[in-house]
Amino acid sequence: MTDIADASTMPPPAAATKNTLQRIAGVLFAPAETFEDIARKPNLVGPMLVILLVSYIGAFFIIPRMDWAAVTEAQMDAAKKQNPNMSQEDIDRMTRITSAFGKVIGWVGPLLGLAMYVILAGIMLLAFRLTGGEGNFQQALSATFYAQMPLLISSIVTTIVVVLRGNVDPTQMATVVKSNPAFLVDMKEHAVLFSLLSSIDLFTIWTIVLLIIGFAALSKSSKAKSAAIVIALWVVFILVKLVPAMIGAARMKA
Repeated sequence: MTDIADASTMPPPAAATKNTLQRIAGVLFAPAETFEDIARKPNLVGPMLVILLVSYIGAFFIIPRMDWAAVTEAQMDAAKKQNPNMSQEDIDRMTRITSAFGKVIGWVGPLLGLAMYVILAGIMLLAFRLTGGEGNFQQALSATFYAQMPLLISSIVTTIVVVLRGNVDPTQMATVVKSNPAFLVDMKEHAVLFSLLSSIDLFTIWTIVLLIIGFAALSKSSKAKSAAIVIALWVVFILVKLVPAMIGAARMKA
């Protein structure tokens, strides 16, 4: 009888921790349960390697297909307004610099992306802790990494579309996949509106939803509170993103 009583008071066995691939599938199809698992035992190396692998595969196929002449042409128009006597040598030099800089950014981009996720995780964790939430940085970074899976899907689709096209204007990368309404406006004529509309992207919204679920789980907060914090930070990001477009538009009018 004692053994039976002891057995009845024993805690249930802990659920088996999911591996990286199971968690990737889980955040896409069963995010609430999966982020609870991530909060219990966060991992960083697995999702980080997946993000880098997909990003560099995309870079491998996309960078050689970038049409840098389109970017250079736009720069030439702006430069000639300031210096109508620009020589062909100056134009050729600017073309080479633009192409080289673009390729460097393309290859360094995935690492910069990881750095941005680290910063994002820190900002999100700080916001939740200041409002009474729980959690540590490892949980926050793990949840942030896994929440980026919709953007990886977008990257894969973008790579496929660019390969099928054969080339792409780098300034139009935001609209290669018609997942946001920015393709409805001309970026050169409406730079600020283009930047705003490109932020309202289906894959970005999916990512925002996952961040809300993930940080609600790790911070022990309600989903309503998590949504308020994440969406507020997203709005701030959009406003910051608009600043370069506003500056560029002001220069074009000058």
